[in-house]
Amino acid sequence: MEQLPIVRPGERVVARSDGKGGLILGVEKIKGREFAASAECSGYVLDARLLMDVLGSLKMPGSWFQVWCKLVALQNANRADDNVRAAARGFVKTNQRDLQARCNLSAASVNEASQFFAHIGWMRTAKRGVLQLNPWLTVAGTSGEQEKWQALWNSAEGPACIIPHSDYPTEWRQAREAEKKAAEAARRKEKVVTLRQRRPVRKASA
Repeated sequence: MEQLPIVRPGERVVARSDGKGGLILGVEKIKGREFAASAECSGYVLDARLLMDVLGSLKMPGSWFQVWCKLVALQNANRADDNVRAAARGFVKTNQRDLQARCNLSAASVNEASQFFAHIGWMRTAKRGVLQLNPWLTVAGTSGEQEKWQALWNSAEGPACIIPHSDYPTEWRQAREAEKKAAEAARRKEKVVTLRQRRPVRKASA
């Protein structure tokens, strides 16, 4: 799997159309940086605008959008609570049951959303109960922190990032359904071999 490029100081991720409704990502040199700042955190979010543009175009269930927003909110890049944070900065400590409660959604809805965002490379499982969201899309941090998070993603062979076109969620769902049907059809075609029952061994009479 091809790794994502590390975006170093003086560079940024850019997107251009591929002419087929999708986007091609690249890295280019820049003279300055766009800064994301708030009362709680400040730093570089290299592709925040692109991310929101994509989310605004995707024809996906509202439950998926809910799950993604909760994940980003849980990422918490604030340095003020380093000593009490459950997971390291840039990571999210949560699980399926926790997301169900936070989003008030069924297990199936949370599971499907999680699988989709992992499939398109927007998040990965760092370890049990800890997720890393794609640092090229979400994390606010200094340029040095960005390089660190990006290097962690690449060293873990995180999934390649996809910027999906608007109908991709529907296509992904249809492909999954087709795979399930094919697997079920293959299972039904398997020959069932009936094992011959062993006859009980009679003890020889004295």
